[in-house]
Amino acid sequence: MIHVLKHVESITQHRDRSLLEAGVASALFELVKAKEVNLYKVQSEESGHFLERVTHVGQDGLRFNSEFEPGSDPVPVSTRPEMQACVEAAQIVRRHDEAGGVFVHCFPIRVERGVLGVLEVICAAPLDDDDLGTAEGFLGLYRNYLNLLDYSERDTLTGLRNRKTFDENIGKILGNIARPTDDDKRRRRPEDSHQHWLAVVDVDHFKRVNDQFGHLYGDEVLLLLARIMRQSFRQQDKLFRFGGEEFVVVLRAATEAEVHRALERFRRAVEDYNFPQIGRVTASIGYTMIKPEDTIPEIVGRADDALYVAKENGRNQLANYETLLAEGKVSVREQPSGDIELF
Repeated sequence: MIHVLKHVESITQHRDRSLLEAGVASALFELVKAKEVNLYKVQSEESGHFLERVTHVGQDGLRFNSEFEPGSDPVPVSTRPEMQACVEAAQIVRRHDEAGGVFVHCFPIRVERGVLGVLEVICAAPLDDDDLGTAEGFLGLYRNYLNLLDYSERDTLTGLRNRKTFDENIGKILGNIARPTDDDKRRRRPEDSHQHWLAVVDVDHFKRVNDQFGHLYGDEVLLLLARIMRQSFRQQDKLFRFGGEEFVVVLRAATEAEVHRALERFRRAVEDYNFPQIGRVTASIGYTMIKPEDTIPEIVGRADDALYVAKENGRNQLANYETLLAEGKVSVREQPSGDIELF
C-alpha cells in the first residue's frame, strides 16, 4: 500500500505530460511485476491510423520516444491487431504471444476527446484481478489528471489549446528540431525529416458578425469554427485559440504542398458551412515554415505578414510567407529585440 501511495504522489506532482506518462508506466512496471510497459499515442494521418511509442519501461530502463531505435515507430495500427481492437472497441484486450512466451495486455487511454492512446503491459502470466484493478486504477488516475491538464490548457469557449500553452509547445518543437549532431542524424527516423509549419487563421469580417447579430452568435461562430478545425486537421496537429477571432495551427508535413492541401481543405470547409442565422463565413490564413534558428516572435510574425497579404488581396484565401518572399511581395523581417506583442 505504501508503494502504491508513493507512486501516486510521484505521478501527481508532475505538470509535464512526458514525466506524467513516465510515472504511470514506471508505477505499473513495478506494481504488477511486468516484463515491459509501453505507452503509445494514436496518430491520425491521411493514409490511416498509426501508433507512436512515447514511453518504454523495461529491464533496460526508462526510455522516451527520442531514444528509440530508428525506424521502430510509428507503425500502422492494422499491424497490431490487439492494439486495433483496443482502440476501436475502447476495451482492454489481452493476447498470448506464444512465440515470446508472454501475455500482452492493452489498455485504452480514454479521455473526453476519445481514445488518445494505448498502454501496453507485457507480463510472463496473465494479470490477475488485483493487478488488473491496479492497472485500471492508475489509468483512471492518469486519465483524470490529463483531463485536469486539458482544462487548464484549453480555451473555455472553443476547447482548443489556449494562448498560454502556445510558447511551451513551440519551444519544445524548436528544441527538437535544433541543429542535430552526427549521432542524432544516425538515430533519426524517416518521418523526423518532416518540417513543422505554423498557420495563423483569422475570421473575415468578424466585427461585422458581432455588430449585426450580437456576441452570442459571434461566440457560436467561433465554437463551430473550432469544431471544423478538429474535423479538418489530424489528431496530432496542434490547434490554438489566441483570443478574439484569431487561431493558430501547428502541423508537421514533408512538403509545403501537403501543408497547403490541409489548410485549403479547412478553408473550403469553413466556406461551405452554413452557420446558423449568419449563413456564410470565411477565413483568411497565413503560414510559414518553422526553422531551427527561429524565435517564437519571428515565426508568428512571418505568418502574420502572410495573413495580412491574404486579407489585403480579397480575403478567404491562403498565403505562404516563403512564396511571398520569393515573389518580392513581403520583406525579410528584422530580428526582433525584446518582448513584443505577437498580435
